[in-house]
Amino acid sequence: MAIQRVEVFRLCQPVTAAAGPSGATYRERRSILVRLRDGDGLDGWGETYARAGVAATIEEIGELLVGRDAADIRTLIDELRIATADQLALSAIAIALDDLRARRLGVSISALYGGRRRDTVRGYASSGGYVEGVDPERSWPDETTAAVRAGFTACKIRIGRFPPTRELPILANVRRLVGDEVDLMVDANGAYAVPRAREVARALAQLRFRWLEEPLIRHRGGLTYPGYEQLGGLDIAIAAAEGLETRGAFDAFLNRTPVDIVQPDVAICGGIGELLFVADLAALRGRQCVPHAWGGAVLLAATLQAISLIPEPSELAGPDSPLLEVDRFDNPMRTRLASEPFAFAAGRMSIPDGPGLGITVDEDFVRHAAG
Repeated sequence: MAIQRVEVFRLCQPVTAAAGPSGATYRERRSILVRLRDGDGLDGWGETYARAGVAATIEEIGELLVGRDAADIRTLIDELRIATADQLALSAIAIALDDLRARRLGVSISALYGGRRRDTVRGYASSGGYVEGVDPERSWPDETTAAVRAGFTACKIRIGRFPPTRELPILANVRRLVGDEVDLMVDANGAYAVPRAREVARALAQLRFRWLEEPLIRHRGGLTYPGYEQLGGLDIAIAAAEGLETRGAFDAFLNRTPVDIVQPDVAICGGIGELLFVADLAALRGRQCVPHAWGGAVLLAATLQAISLIPEPSELAGPDSPLLEVDRFDNPMRTRLASEPFAFAAGRMSIPDGPGLGITVDEDFVRHAAG
């Protein structure tokens, strides 16, 4: 059945407490949704980040989809790539096409791609960063211990706004509070140059942190990650590449750098199929793939479907199995966009097994957030 309508929604909601990573403070959360509706009234939903011009691009190239069959996804994506280089717009549409074609078949997206490898995934609590008006000496221990009480067995803290001489003792205190059984990671959001990054990495290794994420600034536009080739030989894993947009960029990055964990984002790299391609590129080099996800419920559901399909990095499931980033920063698009909450217990999130993405989008909330 042909696609009859393409709709784009620009969502924006205020947050209760302003917060953000090393270089930014957010007072609202934004998302872009796309809905594809076919002649039978079935919907396919996609989501991406609210970068300037993305919504307008989706509206323009969406006209190419009208009257076309979502099952012809390869041909459609090829035509859309000719029409635009905006990979975020393409990602949102690709997710929506997968959702629609899976719903038409009455199966989950993971079944569409050949069947899931896992039904639940271990989640790690991803902090909102620096809370305005609250010192990290207080907020980081409070947020991390609260996440552990909520059942998380892994937590990530955003660092880099203040000198390491101030922040490393706070991280040492967090390690002391949660003990060695909880995996701890940090995300510096490009806060350091190479010498400082190596210094911080050595200190974090002593504190038994699992990984140091994006310590170096990315090239403007997210197309390259300079300097990461100088971060080899450390006793802590380096994670990066959430901003890369194409399989070619990931291939070049993995060839050039010793990064241990690659972090494609389904809403940036081209959708679920492209994320799985990147995961295979990583596996061919013995690297782990831990997707980045910091958006609303549609993006989270798409990431869950993708993670269900990623191969294990070793012979058996275990501590190196794929992880899910669970954004703990205030985000109504994550908590209110889906009609049913995501099932989370004992540190693991269940992968929805209903048709398509496996969630029902609350259209009343969409209209409210887009108003």
